[in-house]
Amino acid sequence: MSSEWQTYSVDELVTQKVLGPPLDGNHGAIHPKASDFVPAGIPFIMASDMKDGLVDTINCAFITKQQAAALRKGFAKTGDVLLSHKATIGRTALVGKIETEYLVLTPQVTYYRVLDAKRLNSRYLKYYFDSAPFQQTLGAWAGAGSTRAYIGITAQRKLPVVLPPIDLQNEIASILGALDDRITLLRETNATLKAIAQALFKSWFVDFDPVRAKQQGLAPEGMDEATAALFPDGFEESELGPVPRGWRVGTLGDVLALRNERTKPSDETRALPYVPIESISAKMPFLQEYKSGEEANSSLILFRRGDILFGAMRPYFHKVCIAPFDGVTRTTVFTLKSNNLNASGFALFLAFQEATIEYATQHSEGSTIPYAKWGKSLEYMPIILPPESVQIAFSEVVTSFVERANENIEHAQTLATLRDTLLPRLISGQLRLGEDQAQPADFAS
Repeated sequence: MSSEWQTYSVDELVTQKVLGPPLDGNHGAIHPKASDFVPAGIPFIMASDMKDGLVDTINCAFITKQQAAALRKGFAKTGDVLLSHKATIGRTALVGKIETEYLVLTPQVTYYRVLDAKRLNSRYLKYYFDSAPFQQTLGAWAGAGSTRAYIGITAQRKLPVVLPPIDLQNEIASILGALDDRITLLRETNATLKAIAQALFKSWFVDFDPVRAKQQGLAPEGMDEATAALFPDGFEESELGPVPRGWRVGTLGDVLALRNERTKPSDETRALPYVPIESISAKMPFLQEYKSGEEANSSLILFRRGDILFGAMRPYFHKVCIAPFDGVTRTTVFTLKSNNLNASGFALFLAFQEATIEYATQHSEGSTIPYAKWGKSLEYMPIILPPESVQIAFSEVVTSFVERANENIEHAQTLATLRDTLLPRLISGQLRLGEDQAQPADFAS
């Protein structure tokens, strides 16, 4: 490490007005509670909302603007670096563009605000917090003398921060940031693919747009003649109300069946990808992460490529995805297989729709930790069942979305591995790119 690299405490950087005083969320009686949460408002950010270096302001909790205005501290803004310091130690995120004036933090999250950008790059600070030496120090300090990991603001102000010259900070932030930006773009593409598939499912199977168009003598929009011919031009009455003529009322069990292949830890399970419920992202039908089969120790169930993994524990978290490979999970997850392999896309988005999640939640058992039931419960959920030809036509469209999303996830994982390989070498000064070497954009291709 060059002599130009200097080590400061957080407190010294605050004194020098490079950083503002680090602050966490509100403690005590004014701390927002679950009963205060509202459907929309000011994002209330917990450590669990800090994902992949970003802040999830869509699936987080919200509080009213009036309640937020009554709080004393914990107001994070765009450009702030977040650091979790209680229970979940060392998770980081950079606050990007937000739709509200600020975010409100819980007491388990601290924000660090750069005041002098000529001496400290916010993105560099985030990557420095991710580095192994800092994480090791943070973990050691947080665990000292406590049965529950915690490091308060006073102790945080003593943490060391290594600062290279600003041009090197900018270079490090640019290289690693180019990789993170590409990863973010891939994830945003997957969110768009999800939204398109959901919109198409709603149009065909909830709003019945093709049927209504034909009823009025119009050609259904965005559909070739062969596909349009699969839809009737009118409705008939059913116990669920008007349904397209020729369609019928059925149950979720007509489309999906529980695989439930229980197994014990073995050489087979250790060689398979392990997908516990915490690895399934909320409200994302594509599987974005998994663990080593070495971690699969109890209550195991095998699943196959193309199966639908449905989070049965606390189903309101909306954890449903399609498996891109054979693997192993636990009994907190339903492993569902499509009764028609050619209609697996229809089965996926039927299971993924909000109505299915609501039904599973309403029919769950257990007050403290509710569990959905499949047999004689979720499998009996009433649905409007289209002919197999329509299910297959929908699946042919969305299967390409699933395949592209899985490719994007693999690419993102490759870029993340490269980023994690470069980070310690860049932060330690072991690697620096010269003018005749690769540039940041080259890493993100």
